[in-house]
Amino acid sequence: MPHRNREDTDESEIVVDVARGDTTLSREIVTSLRSIADATGDPAFAKLVEQVTSGELGVRELAGTEVFSSMLDRLVAPVFESLKETTFEDLVEERPDPQM
Repeated sequence: MPHRNREDTDESEIVVDVARGDTTLSREIVTSLRSIADATGDPAFAKLVEQVTSGELGVRELAGTEVFSSMLDRLVAPVFESLKETTFEDLVEERPDPQM
């Protein structure tokens, strides 16, 4: 893909590889990736996200990087730890009532 500078790119025209041409889905993916980058404060991940938005890197390629894998490990491990002590009944109690 040709390189596009972020300044030269209208956010609405970014189409990421996994969105199959859907610009709305692409915007949502890019927004989510940027939110994750901001939340983690990981400069290496933020750089990869910028490469995705510039067209230098596909989301599939991003997902295959050690940086992405490491970031997921840091984010998911605490969730799994908290779930170790959670029972099925706890999950059912926390589920919103579909009648509301």
